[in-house]
Amino acid sequence: MRTVLALAALSLSALPATALSADESSSITSPVAKTQVEPHGTYWLRNREGWFWYRDPPVSVKPPKASPPPPSRPPELVEFEAMQQRLDELKRVAVMNPTDTNLVAYMRYQRFVMNKSEVFAERWQRLVWTVPELDYGLAGRPTNSMAIGAFDEQQQVRQGQVVRNLASTHGLLFIFRSDCPYCHRFAPILKRFEQAFGMTVFSVSLDGRGLPEYPNPQMDNGIASRLNATVVPALYLTAPSKRQIRPVGFGVMALTELLERIAALAQDPPEAPL
Repeated sequence: MRTVLALAALSLSALPATALSADESSSITSPVAKTQVEPHGTYWLRNREGWFWYRDPPVSVKPPKASPPPPSRPPELVEFEAMQQRLDELKRVAVMNPTDTNLVAYMRYQRFVMNKSEVFAERWQRLVWTVPELDYGLAGRPTNSMAIGAFDEQQQVRQGQVVRNLASTHGLLFIFRSDCPYCHRFAPILKRFEQAFGMTVFSVSLDGRGLPEYPNPQMDNGIASRLNATVVPALYLTAPSKRQIRPVGFGVMALTELLERIAALAQDPPEAPL
């Protein structure tokens, strides 16, 4: 800055004295004189107010929001967790150091916990007695022995109707061997099922000989290996018009079991044809 002022003074001194009037001389020298009397650094601070600079608007700093306090936990939950922790600690101590004192301490505290569980189960049962929609025995299969018989009878009536409707489009494929004792035991059951629900049974013998209930079976033409029937008796549900075969079961099955399985298969979506 001083260098700039010195050059300006030299240039002015080189001009003739008559070239400038008093007003012109004052107009030239006054800024220099004004600048020289300003304190050091004031110009540079004031220069920021020019059009080359801008001022950011004041930013109001908001205090951070206080996080809400954590919800208070029920005292029962705190007590339950403490009980679980105490039981686990006593168990670990007894396992690592199975002295009589440690084992007795664990067993006594375990009895304390079991007593609380018994009280819970008893209160649960009493509440179920008064609120029917919470009783599983009323919503599904009952637990009372007298009610079980009535439930099973109604269930079998519904399943029997499903199987009778299925008999018009489906049949059963029975694969057996004449020397199989389980096949001899299962054949009478299957025959009663056929007669009761009108579902046709197609019998196939692996050795070409029949059974008393099915004396004229078809000879195995490879269907057993195709179905992977390695265990006999084997029973399959068939839909000839759709060329579908689904296994019902293997081995000896009771009549009620046959009814339940075939009725369940009737509710399944159809499979792709073989």
